[in-house]
Amino acid sequence: MMQRRDARRRPPRPPRTVRRAGRVGPAARRLRGLVTATARRFGLPIAFVLAGFLGGLGYAVFAPTTYTATAYVLVVDAGKGQSGPAAVSFAQAFGRLAPLPETLAYSSLPLPDGESGSTREHIQASTSPDTPLIKLAGSGRTARDAAAYANAAADALVRYGTSHRSDTGVRVALMTLAEPPAEPSSPNLPLGLAVGTASGILLAGLAAAVMSGRRGRAGRRERGHVPSAAGAGALEEKIAGPVPTGRVEVGS
Repeated sequence: MMQRRDARRRPPRPPRTVRRAGRVGPAARRLRGLVTATARRFGLPIAFVLAGFLGGLGYAVFAPTTYTATAYVLVVDAGKGQSGPAAVSFAQAFGRLAPLPETLAYSSLPLPDGESGSTREHIQASTSPDTPLIKLAGSGRTARDAAAYANAAADALVRYGTSHRSDTGVRVALMTLAEPPAEPSSPNLPLGLAVGTASGILLAGLAAAVMSGRRGRAGRRERGHVPSAAGAGALEEKIAGPVPTGRVEVGS
């Protein structure tokens, strides 16, 4: 009798934790629905922002390192030894001539070897409209090369101005030599991330504006505010009136 009763017994039910393992609570369903709706509505703008951020990060990580060093020269009147309107005008002219190979040939300091590109890519001159000061910025893959470019340009400009002193009436004097910088000028990680993220936000804003306009037009069309092409044609025909057909008899 005991064996028959044991055989008729139902198999034991699984624990409640096992039976409810596949169920999803209402809070989880609401969260999943919120995530799905957000991704469907803002998925493209979020993708643009993420792409811009990753682009800025990639540039900051993989871009070649560049150092920048700066030297300064001053243009003064040869006779008075002061800066006047003529000195300011010649400073503008000397600033445009500084990166040229013809001007750099006057330098007694050698340019770095092995750098690719023209001298215009490694030497940049900038002037002020109010003062006869010339800023010579040298850039290179190493700090020593950057300082060598800036100092060679400054030395060349001083010698060039001295050779043409009798013609110009001004003198070019060296103010400060360039020192090798301690840190590279680029790539800049915060700046790269900021520029990339800002570009992504701009594209995301444009995409959101286009999508919002499309949704607005679709909603108005569904509510009947925007007539379809067939409805617009019928409305024009109603306003214009029926087109007269048939023959027109002309009385004699």
